[in-house]
Amino acid sequence: MSIKCEKVTKDNLKLAIKIQNIIFPTENGALNLKASTNESLVEEIYGKDFRESVDFWICKNEQNEEIGITGIYAPFDYPDDAWCGWFGILPEKTGQKYGEKLFLWTINKAKEIGFKNFRLYTDLEDNRIAVNLYRKIGMIEELYTAENMGDEKIAIFSKSLISNEVEKLGNRNLNLKQQEEIQKRSEKKLIS
Repeated sequence: MSIKCEKVTKDNLKLAIKIQNIIFPTENGALNLKASTNESLVEEIYGKDFRESVDFWICKNEQNEEIGITGIYAPFDYPDDAWCGWFGILPEKTGQKYGEKLFLWTINKAKEIGFKNFRLYTDLEDNRIAVNLYRKIGMIEELYTAENMGDEKIAIFSKSLISNEVEKLGNRNLNLKQQEEIQKRSEKKLIS
């Protein structure tokens, strides 16, 4: 079983948004995805000095069927860190080992780009299957309390891309509230 990933561009943006909305029906990543198609939008969407790069990929199986989406972004504050964004498998494709294959593809892509660490944040309760995958491949975990996230139990998962030693993030502020605001703006805008 192999997968192939194609970068999100203006030509496949609507498909990427559709996939993201199916996988994450209560979260809207349309502006995140749109920023990956137009570098000049990164500052407009995230603000000055917030993110250096944003890249997303639509992933397909051997039959050329969409299976999911994944992404990497790099905040200026953490230049050595690739952050995984909107990683997920379509519901009808779960249970077929695509999740692990796509996640390892994403980690390898981050290493290929030259990052030293691979990180992500997630809700421990809402994303139990993914959390089990992160633990299975040896990512270290730490609770995130730098911002009040309400009822969400957020954890940071980290993996070194250059050694066996993994440095924890240390509960530094990730501006997750700003991402919530971007999602709210996505809901209000018509993405074309």
